Amino acid sequence: MKMKRTILLTLLALMGAGVVQAQHYIGLRGGVGVGYGRFEPASYYTMKWVPGVWSGGLQWKYYGPVRYVGAIGAEMEFLQRAYQQQAGLDSPDYVRRVYNTVNVPLIWHIHLNLAHNRLRVFLNAGIWASYNIGARQWTRVDGVVTEEPYKMLLVRDNPFNYGLLGGLGANVIFGRWELLVEARYYFSYGDILRNSAVYASNPTRSPLDNIMLSLGFFYRLGDKPHEPELPAWYLRRQARKQTERLQEAGASAETTNESSK
Repeated sequence: MKMKRTILLTLLALMGAGVVQAQHYIGLRGGVGVGYGRFEPASYYTMKWVPGVWSGGLQWKYYGPVRYVGAIGAEMEFLQRAYQQQAGLDSPDYVRRVYNTVNVPLIWHIHLNLAHNRLRVFLNAGIWASYNIGARQWTRVDGVVTEEPYKMLLVRDNPFNYGLLGGLGANVIFGRWELLVEARYYFSYGDILRNSAVYASNPTRSPLDNIMLSLGFFYRLGDKPHEPELPAWYLRRQARKQTERLQEAGASAETTNESSK
């Protein structure tokens, strides 16, 4: 009876260790970067990176209770996308277009806690969808640069876009606050312009990508800090091993008692 009670208490203690405080965070993030157009056919379109595009927005994330699973997050952000098409391979003349978009990423936030949970190194992976709300165009011809609003037409321009994202960074934790540093890549699957089969002067493909470097801060909504525990499968395995050790110890004790009689 005593042995059974010991085994039961051990199982409860190990399984109970997995009940921890999950956390909600809310914060602001902003950054700068470069934009690029992957126009096709590539042999026809000479493209260059466009520096100075920026982003900013509101982010929510939820840290679950289990270590190695990570967190999930969602954002509502303003993001500039851009491309620059040169008039020729050696020509300084170009057409540059910068789009203002509302972007909604959904993110899986895979992290590793370090320095007694005061530092999180993370990898972000997710999907995003965006809507273009306006654009401006710069044109250089014979050394003269003109700037003007770009009028978007549904027959020529595609207002919706979507794709994948990946990011790498770190969070530094100060009590309820977290400081964020992240480098992120937005990979586009959608085209910014209608296919040439729909609008004759457009390229066959025109996705726009971004590389962004961001800073941000988050505020923890819960009272207790997030302290992830080991996964349930690992706890169950440890419980089985502890049970086996206790059973072996009990069997050994019984054998010793019988031998001493």
